[in-house]
Amino acid sequence: MKKNIKNDLIVFGATGFTGKLVVEYLIKNYGLENQKFTWAIAGRDKAKLEELKQSFILIDPLFAKIDSFVADSFNSKSLDILTSSCSIIISTVGPYIEYGLPLVESCVKNHTNYCDLTGEVPFIRESIDLFHEKAKKNKCRIIHSCGFDSIPSDLGVLLLQKNSLERFNKVCDDINLYVRSIKGGLSGGTISSMMSITKYIKAHPEKRRILSSPFSLNPIDRIKNNAQQPVLKSIRWDSAFKKWTCPFLMSGINTRVVRRTNAVAKFSYGENFKYNEVSSFNRGLEGFLKALNMLFTLVFLQFSLRSNLLLWILKKIVFPKPGEGPSKPKMENGFFKLKIIGFIKQMQKNSVTVIGDSDPGYSATAKMLTESAISILLNENKTPKKYGVLTPASGIGLVLIERLKGKGISFKID
Repeated sequence: MKKNIKNDLIVFGATGFTGKLVVEYLIKNYGLENQKFTWAIAGRDKAKLEELKQSFILIDPLFAKIDSFVADSFNSKSLDILTSSCSIIISTVGPYIEYGLPLVESCVKNHTNYCDLTGEVPFIRESIDLFHEKAKKNKCRIIHSCGFDSIPSDLGVLLLQKNSLERFNKVCDDINLYVRSIKGGLSGGTISSMMSITKYIKAHPEKRRILSSPFSLNPIDRIKNNAQQPVLKSIRWDSAFKKWTCPFLMSGINTRVVRRTNAVAKFSYGENFKYNEVSSFNRGLEGFLKALNMLFTLVFLQFSLRSNLLLWILKKIVFPKPGEGPSKPKMENGFFKLKIIGFIKQMQKNSVTVIGDSDPGYSATAKMLTESAISILLNENKTPKKYGVLTPASGIGLVLIERLKGKGISFKID
């Protein structure tokens, strides 16, 4: 379909829980009629799009005039109209393994850039296999995981390695991310994504091996490296950091994204690069008990996803429904603090601290996702000259850290 750009940016899934947060962020920080770019909204339900317009008129009266597109993930014609009408798409429509691939295909076909907030390893692997080479040929960027999964990890490591090169003329070969504190809520979309991943793996047992690999998002010819990757499965006292540690829920996606960044950059972090992420707690009995509680929670969640009866009960009583999520006060009271520590040959030490002042999975993610797209739109000359299915670090780079300054998310070299 011939390109006919009517708006620079379109938010697809604008009526969903996270989509609304992205729209609200755009209105409050850029407005509808700004001098930098034009934007529009899209979703599959025309009535809900009209409701969305009415709900934001109080913030910006001009929002009543915003362009809106009706598009369905399983209607290729509607997707082609959407992707041929803009320069970049922000997609919040998940679970991505169920709904995401047709939109990525349409973006690649129509030379349109794309950002999403997926934390679904199977979806990203499918996207790489199906569209990476085509996206390179068509010079467009398909950038997954532009939210709390996995921008703090991916850009934090990129910043750390840049600083290590400047200080020591070497990159760190061993990096650990420690979650120091975090507070945030779950949405129905998050739960649906976790369920979809479990369903996908059950339906495709032949892909279990590659998906379980620490390098499952690497290019196929770089699916492994020479370093044994550390994976924490229980509680451990970290003698270097002097904290109790246990597994971090999102390490499964974040570590693979960071390793893909290394691989697509021809192993700029080194072929023996090691990376891991853990939750950390203070020393003493209280810290140990908190780590134990977190471990039990993770084990219970994993067990729940594999038990149809327990999952049904939790969906009915505990888990929020799709489209639902934390209240505004809860999101505003959310936060996160991450410490990323790197070593060179177990000697020279370097570290970065990443801090967010709102709910990591929603308010902060909306900021990161939106600014990712705007970085490509307005600061393309400062981004890496790469195309294909990329990561935030390999496709956007450090300019995104600059854009997030003053917006409640900071990356600081210690």
